[in-house]
Amino acid sequence: MVNYKIMMAGAAMLCAASLPCLAQPFAPGSAVKIVVPTPPGGASDTSARILAEGLQALWKQPVVVENKTGASGTIGATFVSRAAPDGHTLFFGTGSTHVVAPLMLAEKPYDPERDFTPLAVVGFAPFVLFARSDLPADNLRDLVKYIRDRKPDLSFGTSGPATIYEVAARLLEIESNARFNHIPYKGLAPMAMDVAAGRVDLGVGPVDGYLKNPKLKVLAVLGDQRVAAWPDTPTSKESGHPAFTVPVWAAIWGPPGLSGEAQAGLTHDLLRVLQQPAVQQKIGNTGIIVQAGDGQALRNLIGRDLEALQAVLKAQARP
Repeated sequence: MVNYKIMMAGAAMLCAASLPCLAQPFAPGSAVKIVVPTPPGGASDTSARILAEGLQALWKQPVVVENKTGASGTIGATFVSRAAPDGHTLFFGTGSTHVVAPLMLAEKPYDPERDFTPLAVVGFAPFVLFARSDLPADNLRDLVKYIRDRKPDLSFGTSGPATIYEVAARLLEIESNARFNHIPYKGLAPMAMDVAAGRVDLGVGPVDGYLKNPKLKVLAVLGDQRVAAWPDTPTSKESGHPAFTVPVWAAIWGPPGLSGEAQAGLTHDLLRVLQQPAVQQKIGNTGIIVQAGDGQALRNLIGRDLEALQAVLKAQARP
């Protein structure tokens, strides 16, 4: 099974030597818009606003965040893919908008590689698998054994179709050789509430305060590293299921057709802002761990995860 991981080479990572020193800073002549495909208040929206503040201080021009939500994030992404290539419209997207939705939606609204200019990787956000508190399994290893041995009729809450949540459900189905009853929701909060109430058995989501509900239990971190908020919770890799991870990362794109000069300048300035310790701390507080990279790192990341998800969908093709 192809693994979902962020495995960027050191040369592509953010460090003093990786900044494109020969690039000239981007000099916008008017306000710059960062389009976010999620509602206000979430990790992507908050992180985009933190970046906007940093860029505004750098450029001495207004940088505003505009939320364009709906259709698994593709409404906002489509808007940017059709924007003028002048560097004044940017997109704060994720693995959902550029890997999951393009492969899993019946109608393909855009090509995630051809219809955007990759500018910078922002970072990644660990996800966790959680369950109702009375489910007879306390970790991922026990859950897979329970499913394989008992073949229970389990439900899995997903935050809408063609999202990372659905990818997680499908991956767990492969790991446990099962089929779940997928129950779509319009957001994480109502799904987590129903898992806590016992109306749904399983769910996935970012590390956040909702997990402190005593009627929920966290079974695994879906990745290679444990998280500080749940230090005793093993990772999927530690649990013997390294393939059970999801493409949870955030990045910045521009429209297609950006000039090489604009692309280099924007990447330079984005990395410069992401290098600031205060920005890293503020974005880290949203649940996104800053692990920045340039446009080529983002291009490599998308290509790898598109290939990985295609393998998953092929392996788990439904009749």
